[in-house]
Amino acid sequence: MAADFPQCARVGRMKAPNPLRRFIFAALAWLPLCFFLWWWVSGLSVWLPVTVASWVLRHGWPGLVSDVKMAFDTAGLPIMEVLTKVTSLQRAPNGQQVMASLDPIVHPLIYGYSLPLFFGLTLATPQEEGRRWLKLIFGAVVIWLAQSFGLVAEALKNIAFMSGPEGISAAHAAGVHTELVALCYQFGYLILPTVVPAVLWLALNRQFIESLAGRSFGEPASGDAGPSATA
Repeated sequence: MAADFPQCARVGRMKAPNPLRRFIFAALAWLPLCFFLWWWVSGLSVWLPVTVASWVLRHGWPGLVSDVKMAFDTAGLPIMEVLTKVTSLQRAPNGQQVMASLDPIVHPLIYGYSLPLFFGLTLATPQEEGRRWLKLIFGAVVIWLAQSFGLVAEALKNIAFMSGPEGISAAHAAGVHTELVALCYQFGYLILPTVVPAVLWLALNRQFIESLAGRSFGEPASGDAGPSATA
């Protein structure tokens, strides 16, 4: 009878659920659902970032931007229309040359996919429901602010670099530093949408990650050998 105890213990350990495997399966289930819901309610999910970006553009560069509006394109996806005070000579549909304002368009969803990514990872992480909802709210606010940063940077980039000589002149007159705008645009477009949700999830779920790794952050791995005392 006693000889059977080790074998029973091994069987129990084999049947115990693997937390990493459970998290992966939960993430594979939550992530597609979160992305689907985010796409379905895209107009609501970008309203706050567009509102923040509108306030920053109108108050930061009042001589350049007159208004910012949220609309929808022909596919039903949300867009941000930046109404500027810059005018240029453009060709009308009837072929005549007319003076028209430069109103670039920004697509907010390009900067918003970090929201369903963070939500999917957080919902897949085992934790108390109260703490989970606090993390979701905090993460959403941070992600929306990062999204607003990207919207502002692209709006200024479109005015300064994609609106011809009139846009460049108006941007310089409004005090826009084109080199800084280009840097902020690259940072907001390439880095923030992917880095922010990952950093948020790692920072807010440190205890769970430590349980998967089997050690605390900053603690050396058990296999690491320290300096020899006889050296």
